Amino acid sequence: MKANQEVIIATETIDEGREALNQHLIKDIMDAGHGSKLTLASCFRTRWNMHETSQAFALLGSGAIDIAKRFYTQEYDEDGNHRDYNLRVSESWGLIYKKGDKTGMHHHFPSLWSYVYCVRASSECSPLVFPTVFSNEEVHSVKPEEGQIIVFPGYLYHEVPEQTCDHERIMVAGNIMWDDWKD
Repeated sequence: MKANQEVIIATETIDEGREALNQHLIKDIMDAGHGSKLTLASCFRTRWNMHETSQAFALLGSGAIDIAKRFYTQEYDEDGNHRDYNLRVSESWGLIYKKGDKTGMHHHFPSLWSYVYCVRASSECSPLVFPTVFSNEEVHSVKPEEGQIIVFPGYLYHEVPEQTCDHERIMVAGNIMWDDWKD
């Protein structure tokens, strides 16, 4: 059965301090080395716990949590008290796409939210594609822009088509869970 429902895909741009943040992220990605190859990403990928060892990754994860929390503004308990959900980054990693690299269609369930941040790319780089989400009868995709963070539900299928540019597309990705969720 197919159900039509509105899907939250928040896209924001970080302006203040972006250049310094991006420099730290690139350094931390390069210093981390290659992580496991057991993934649908056919590109360079760091280990999954970058937020635990990198202040820049931790800062970015905090920003993603702040964006996700904006969608809980109308949540109240049975006594009418505003609910504040304690969220945490459960995984975060860096990705470097070179010409010919791609990531197959996947989702991050059971993560509550997922996020992608563009460290370095151009408008010619491969977009982030949501093949099950449609805008004006076309598959929804987001072209990368430096400083852009995209936050979306973890269950949402997404992919990155083959990179056709000669330069690198450097990204950070992560997942957000409830703080008391047991990994």
